[in-house]
Amino acid sequence: MLLIHLLPPKPTSLRVRAWRKLQRLGALPLKNSVYVLPFNEKTHEDFQWLKQEIEGAGGEATVFRAGSVEGATDEEIIDAFRKARDEEYARLAAELDGLTGAAREQKRGGHLSAGRLGGYEAGLDKLHAELERVISTDFFGARGRVAATAAYERCRKALRASQDRRGDGKEAGATKSDVLHLPQYQGRRWVTRRNLHIDRLASAWLIRQFIDRRPRFHFVAEGERVEGGIPFDMFGAEFTHRGDDCTFETLIKRFRLGDDHALGQLAEIVHDIDLKDDKFNRLEAAGVNATVTGLSELLKDDRKLLQQSGVIFDGLYALLSVDAGKDKGEGGGGKKRGRGAGAGGRKKSG
Repeated sequence: MLLIHLLPPKPTSLRVRAWRKLQRLGALPLKNSVYVLPFNEKTHEDFQWLKQEIEGAGGEATVFRAGSVEGATDEEIIDAFRKARDEEYARLAAELDGLTGAAREQKRGGHLSAGRLGGYEAGLDKLHAELERVISTDFFGARGRVAATAAYERCRKALRASQDRRGDGKEAGATKSDVLHLPQYQGRRWVTRRNLHIDRLASAWLIRQFIDRRPRFHFVAEGERVEGGIPFDMFGAEFTHRGDDCTFETLIKRFRLGDDHALGQLAEIVHDIDLKDDKFNRLEAAGVNATVTGLSELLKDDRKLLQQSGVIFDGLYALLSVDAGKDKGEGGGGKKRGRGAGAGGRKKSG
């Protein structure tokens, strides 16, 4: 796909906006004002949206599909795409390793306060979002992706280890005094970060179906708070990653939902997708991840995404419940987890 554009002298901000948008799309400059992307439905739509924006500001733009580009072979263009992504991967790997080194140095010197650790966590979130963007525009499998992903994992594990050591000495599993009771968590405000993905989506589904019959969800920017809200999957929250557990697993343990075999299997899938450590080697993980990622691309509104993704987890839970029933020789649907005394049974979606 080729985009050829002519920008007006004013507003000057249009030039900056167009350049930034092209960078985020992963478009490659071929000549002055000529950019290329590999052809697919998404790239075609991306260029069309940018064309509309340029024309709306008084500029000119043309989008078309080309069989070849004069002066450059397909192999040369592909190599240029890989080189551009490798440069971005190298920059991100360096920043991630710098963040890891700074956090470790602070910890060794005994200066890693909760505030500094929170700042490092926020920095990691931003770099992770940038890494995900670069991966989404890595059309031809640049080699630098492996190193950048490894740098992210090193940083994530280093910060998590620091966070665990700053805790109150509790184990990742729940003790009797650590377990919470469902009646105290009805009709509450549940708060998490914007731009939902697997752990936050699955955790919200778990809250709605097994914990709180009337939950109200709020999606906030980094550092934003909701009065009276219960944060989850956020730095410093009560319900977040603990030890080797993702937030979904933490919620299951804290609310004593662990005897539901189907939920346990679903937690393994969520863990493998979220932590990317292949701890459980769930074969379903790749497909579920692709489905949730595709849905998040389609639905940019977090509330709509939460609503639509619920059917994914409902379906998985139903399938895993049937499998659990067959394993136990029940010949039908597996046992569904109740909500505990005074909380009622599992809700149906709708």
